[in-house]
Amino acid sequence: MKTRIRELRLERNLTQQTLANHLGINQTSLSKIERGTSTPDGMLLIALARTFHVTTDYILFLSEERLNADYLLADNMFHLKKYQHLITVYQKMNQKQQEHCYNFLCSMLGMNEEL
Repeated sequence: MKTRIRELRLERNLTQQTLANHLGINQTSLSKIERGTSTPDGMLLIALARTFHVTTDYILFLSEERLNADYLLADNMFHLKKYQHLITVYQKMNQKQQEHCYNFLCSMLGMNEEL
């Protein structure tokens, strides 16, 4: 099955390893998908579409339309609801818990910023 995954990956200057890590698959699997010797499953196809902000149809050569406004709106709403929930959880914490949470998140990202 021919896909546009390699083209989209190169547009973003991503290595196969970097994209594979982002998607939670191994580089060999991604290589096989890019060569057309393996087919991405539905969940991986959706993850690729979200990563590159294109439709799944575009990835699969079923459409030349890269962006779908409804898709982008739905994706943005999904993330907005997730962020709103995280803010609500954070606001329920006391100041000490917020500090620990902030410091933990910064340490996970390799940022040495403490409150």
